[in-house]
Amino acid sequence: MWRRIILLFAISGAYALNGQCRVLAVGGGTERGAYEAGAISALLTNLPAGQAEYDVVTGVGIGAINAMIVASYPQGQESQAAAKLQSFWNSFTSATLYSDWIGGLVTGLLYESGLFDTAAMKRTIKNLAPGTKFPRWLGVGCTDLVSGNYVFFNSTGQTLTNMLTGIYASASDPGIFPLVKYSNFQLVSGSVKFSIDLLDAVNACYQLGYQENQIIIHSVLGAGLKLGQVEALNYKTLQVTMRYFEISAYDLYLRVLENAKHDFPQVNMQYSIYPSKGLNHTLYPYDFTPAELAQEWALGQADALKLIQTTLVTE
Repeated sequence: MWRRIILLFAISGAYALNGQCRVLAVGGGTERGAYEAGAISALLTNLPAGQAEYDVVTGVGIGAINAMIVASYPQGQESQAAAKLQSFWNSFTSATLYSDWIGGLVTGLLYESGLFDTAAMKRTIKNLAPGTKFPRWLGVGCTDLVSGNYVFFNSTGQTLTNMLTGIYASASDPGIFPLVKYSNFQLVSGSVKFSIDLLDAVNACYQLGYQENQIIIHSVLGAGLKLGQVEALNYKTLQVTMRYFEISAYDLYLRVLENAKHDFPQVNMQYSIYPSKGLNHTLYPYDFTPAELAQEWALGQADALKLIQTTLVTE
């Protein structure tokens, strides 16, 4: 078992029990943030009343940013959270997350800890943050390059400033983006360890006072049970790197899902949403055209809606 470091895991008594602990777990290890956001939006706006009022939200990688957007809105404001996800990804460009270093890729390769400068990502996360604290329980995972441990930040035990650092680190794909220094840690994306964090989500529900059979999990991932084929013959270095992350996320997700089912047999893993079709990678990370982002968003919506409708028919 991988060693985990949970930072100041304290639970506030402000969370009221409502009979079920509803979890949204958003994955990382891919650049499919728009796909994930489309799927999350469909959950938020199409599930029966109360079923998307998530008590616990976890995120890893680019999923940490989508998770923070959802967790920035209190229960009952799911439509507002969905609208924010859509506006964020409608206006998204690669400059939302990064820019070239002075000197370009050579500077990143030889003198920095990542190929691109992510000062823009840090600003973006700060601009997305709530004014004082997250109104929902939010947790994000990172990987410490010094120890190799998984480092988990949660919103009940961390200041808002530290949570934003955790989100920034969680979304920092290693090699592509620089590591993030925090305390004695040198942090990169938690997707190095887990492509999605279900264990900490379940533990959060336990700490909130719920039993295993009261936990319902909705998982959203950019790569899942069906890894789409791509035309990789002409892929360049960065495209190969992002494809590697996607394959790793696929393998890790299967492992995490099976482990969760084994360890928590009474937890209801109600929805696991992942791309039903293959999606190609851009030459540079996250450098999608508006049309490509719209395509990802639409596929996320369609995949989630199909699953929701199938479930509602059979219930």
